[in-house]
Amino acid sequence: MKVTDEELVGIIRTQPDPLQSGETALLISRYSPVIRLKAAKLRNKDIESEDLCQEGYLALFDAIRAYDSTKGTFSAFAGRCISNRMINSAAKARGRLEKADNFDFTLVPDSAAPTDDYLISKEDDTAVTEKMLTLLSKKEYNVFRLHLDGYSYRQIAEKLGIPPKSADNALSRAKKKLKELL
Repeated sequence: MKVTDEELVGIIRTQPDPLQSGETALLISRYSPVIRLKAAKLRNKDIESEDLCQEGYLALFDAIRAYDSTKGTFSAFAGRCISNRMINSAAKARGRLEKADNFDFTLVPDSAAPTDDYLISKEDDTAVTEKMLTLLSKKEYNVFRLHLDGYSYRQIAEKLGIPPKSADNALSRAKKKLKELL
């Protein structure tokens, strides 16, 4: 059974050490592909992709702490927070902003993005999907998406009708290909 982002945030907030919890790791794994793709798009001669990724992950942690479920989905809120912080960091590196730290979460509109579970917007979802489909085989893509949804190798194998080792191998190949892309 898939746990929603909102449920994960609720669980994470009850943890004595939220940064060390498995739920935090799962949430990070759901948002990592988007953070990395955004970083690749925003990088320039003034700021490296890895620096932008770090800003994206920090924004994700801030979003976990600041999220208010009465104001919309976590994916919309986190997506807007991640985008804004990374854009501000890239602009700051180019000398266009005085300060990019301490993002004001009250500036995020309630309807900042569509309600997709872990991709930031339809535009990003389409771009990510298209890029992944050209890079990955159909099996690798399906395994990777199910992995991002929190399914185990066994569950992925059952859903796709393949052996668990095949699911493991497909996921390894997908991760390697995506890592090379970024």
